Formats: sequence, C-alpha cells, structure tokens
Amino acid sequence: MRKLITSGILLTAGLFIFSCFEGGVLNRDLVFKNKNGDVVFSHVYHVKVKKQRCSFCHPKLFKKKFGMDKFSMEDVWQGKYCGACHNGTKAFDAKNPKNCSRCHKQTEKGEGK
Repeated sequence: MRKLITSGILLTAGLFIFSCFEGGVLNRDLVFKNKNGDVVFSHVYHVKVKKQRCSFCHPKLFKKKFGMDKFSMEDVWQGKYCGACHNGTKAFDAKNPKNCSRCHKQTEKGEGK
C-alpha cells in the first residue's frame, strides 16, 4: 500500500512538472493587463535562460496560480514581487523610467490593451 501511495505521488508530481514545461506556463508569456501597457512576463526567459527555479519566486514572491496576486508599481518599487530582483542590482531597475517599455508593452495606438 505504501509503494502504491508513493508511486501515485511521484506520478502526480511528474505530470505536474511535465505540464509546466511541455506547453504549460513555462513555455508561454504571462500577460498582466495594465492601463499603462500590458506587462508581459516570460517564464521561458526567466526559467530556461536565466536558470531560475520555480521555488525562487513561488510561493514567497508570487502565488502559484496566475492572477491571484494583485500588485502595483509602488509594490515593485518597494522591492516586492518583480522588485525583489528588478532593483538595479540583480536585474534592471524597475524604478528607472528608461526601463518602463521593457515590461509594459504598448498597443499600436500607444495605449495599454
């Protein structure tokens, strides 16, 4: 019985990891709707290119379910959420106005979607 439970847990964990990497959230951009231009977050870049582990951000910076975190630029500037890295030391500084377009993508009309 113990082996059956252990096998079930391992199978569930394996399927979860597979779904994240093979067509799941790690292989697509997440788009946070914003009036100043939608914020596009690339899991591919952060996880596969920068070699960040899921546990680096989840659950201490972000909840695991997309859309559950509500935060503002003020939060980011205070070192919360994206600001934990994007502080000018570890990654580009989110406070620098020259960096706004690195995250906030504008529509053809120059407005957020």
